[in-house]
Order: sequence, then C-alpha cells, then structure tokens
Amino acid sequence: MKRKIASVLCCTLAFAALAACGQNKNEPGTEKKEEANSKIVIATNMTNIVDTTLADMAEEFMEANPGTTIEYEAIKDYESVIATRVASGEAPDIYIVIDGMTTDNMDAYFMPLDDLDVDWDNIYFSRDYTAADGHVYAIADSVNYGGIVYNKAAFQKAGIEEVPQTAEEFMGACEKLKAAGITPLGTAFKDVWPIYPWVSWSMAQIAINGNEEGQNAYIDNDEVFDGTMAESMGFIRRLYQNGYLEEDIMSANWDQLKVDLSSGSTAMFYSESWLPAQIVEGGANAEDVGMFPYPGAKGIYVTAGKSYGISKDCENPELALKYLKFMIEEGRNAIACSTLPAQKDCDTGDRFVEELLSYGIEPIECAAAKAEFGNRKNEIELDEQSLLMTYVMENDDTAAQAILDEWNAKWAAAR
Repeated sequence: MKRKIASVLCCTLAFAALAACGQNKNEPGTEKKEEANSKIVIATNMTNIVDTTLADMAEEFMEANPGTTIEYEAIKDYESVIATRVASGEAPDIYIVIDGMTTDNMDAYFMPLDDLDVDWDNIYFSRDYTAADGHVYAIADSVNYGGIVYNKAAFQKAGIEEVPQTAEEFMGACEKLKAAGITPLGTAFKDVWPIYPWVSWSMAQIAINGNEEGQNAYIDNDEVFDGTMAESMGFIRRLYQNGYLEEDIMSANWDQLKVDLSSGSTAMFYSESWLPAQIVEGGANAEDVGMFPYPGAKGIYVTAGKSYGISKDCENPELALKYLKFMIEEGRNAIACSTLPAQKDCDTGDRFVEELLSYGIEPIECAAAKAEFGNRKNEIELDEQSLLMTYVMENDDTAAQAILDEWNAKWAAAR
C-alpha cells in the first residue's frame, strides 16, 4: 500500500471546474449561487471528537461565513483508507499527510499553500513540507513531545514512589506493578499503529543518542536496524518476555487500552503528549495522569504533530484555504484535539508536558524528514510496525536478530 501511495498521481478535476465556470459565466447572481453551494470535507482520524469539538469548530466557522458547509469525515483506519482514496482520485478536500508522502512527491497530492495567510515564522515546523520547487504543501497544526504516559494512582498502589529513570529501574517498576495485579505497560498490539514509538527511528535516535537528525541519520547507513534500533525494539521485546505487557497481547486494542489507562488497570504507555488529555477525558483524574522521559533518555523527542494539506483536486480551494487558516490560527484545531498548538506564542500551560520537562532532560526538535529515507523504505516495502510485532514475539534471540539482518541486507542493497 505504501508503495502504491508513493507512485500514485492524483487525478485532476480541473476540467469539471472549468465546465462549471463556463456554465455559470455571465449569469446574474452567479457569485451568490456559488457561495451558497460552497462546501469542503475534512478527513480526520479523531473519531472520538468528530461530533463534539471538531463539530463546534466547524460550526463557529460556518456562522462567521454564511453559505459555507464544513463537513468532517471520521476515519478509523486512516492511513490505508486515505491511501486508497487518494489512489482512486477521491481524496478529501483537507486531510492529514500520511506515510509515503514526502517532499519530492507532495505536488502529486496537494496544492501549494502559497496563499495561506498565516504567520509562518510563528509556527513550529511550518516549512517541513517545502518541496524542491520552493512551495510548501502541508503545514503542522501542533507539536508533540515523546515520553512515557503513566497513571500515578497505579504507581501508588504498587508502592512506586519515584518514576524510573534507567532501564533497570523501569523493569523494577514493572515487576512491582505486575505483583500488584496491574498491567505494567500497554501496547494495543491488535491495532498495530500504537506501537510506533518503539520502532520510530527518529524517537529512538533522540531518546537513546540525543541525535536531532532522527531518521535522516540512516540515509547513508547500511543498517536501517542498527544498535540504536535494536536497543529500542529489544526493550519492548524484553518487556514481553518478562510478562509485563497485556496478558493476551494479540487481542489488545486501542479503545480498551485508553479505558485501562484511565482506570489504572494498565499503568504505562510509550507515546506522545497528545495522549494524556484523552486519558483524562476517559475518566481519570487529571492529577493521576503524568509523563516522564524514556528511561535513560539523552533527549526528549519534539516533533510536529499532524500536518494538513489541501487536495490538488479540491473544487473549492479558496474555501479550503480559508478554513485551513482558521484551523491553524490561535491553535484552534490543536486545542480541539487536546494537543499542543504549533504557534510559538500560544501559552497552553500543559501540565503533562511541564512534568515531562521537569526531569531535566533536554527537549530536542527533530529535523524535518528527508525524502530519501521514506523513498527507500517504500522501495523495499518495509512495514516497521508489523515487523516489530514479529520481532517482539520471536522467543529465539538468534531468530529475532535474523529478522533485523534480513531487512538490513535489503536496505543496504537498495542504498
């Protein structure tokens, strides 16, 4: 699917748009008629808020802009559904950049954002999706910090007085949690995507090495699964072998994980700063939820959150630009999604990030991903999250290393 995304060229609807313009030309009241029919669709993976905060944001815009219709479409299996939609020329008007979309192929999917009237210098990571032609094709709405999200009440029940700061302290905390009848760390293995931090080249490079280059460090490397990645992936494999993950790991899913984190029946999850607010929304007391750095971290991963673009086939580009500006400004979309706005002057007072940063580990902004890494990964059809599942559940150490060696050989050959 990723290979399909990387090569697809979206179909254009320019002919249909021109035909519509020709039909309305010189007709009295055309502008009002077009305004009354002005509609865009925004695809979101935030299925839990599509009828609440996102709907409220759309309603606010429509009230200020009569004659417009803003519609949100909630998609759970976002990456694969959007990939299929884009490949068939049926992309939503505004949607989130997905895997396989890089700076050297963005013009195949999105229109340039040259006319997006925002203060680009006041937005973190705002130019990450600048293509070789100098145009920006997508913009970040938020920023995220990586770390271990945890339930403080669960820690208290297990007699853990301080958060673990080393790998061995982490294992010791897990043993205490397990003895107290609490699942030490959740994975949501069944849904696959939630395990991404453990196999994220960028998160591993920053947490383990303090290397801001992130995945870009592998472009000139013959090993895509080097010692750094083996350490990150090996950590969760060790947790699995010690019985510190869900009892029935293959049925563990995302919706249940959030419930268990909220109740404290599961104590921890490796994620980003967008998650704590969702746990609180799930019923946990805000005082019982916190974040601490990856054990032994040399840096705290900071990166852009979701990045949004406007489909090159959008039939109402002016409305799409106006609404995207509305989403980004004042951090509206980020706040609606309980994440941290990308605006540099936006003071959120996020208590979870404040705790994360209180441990004295330097936050490191991850460098913008270069196209070469994603292109090579697509070329060899590397699905790192599915690979991680196989690797974690392989009991034999030699066989587990052979999995990494196989993909290293493919990477080196492609390089």
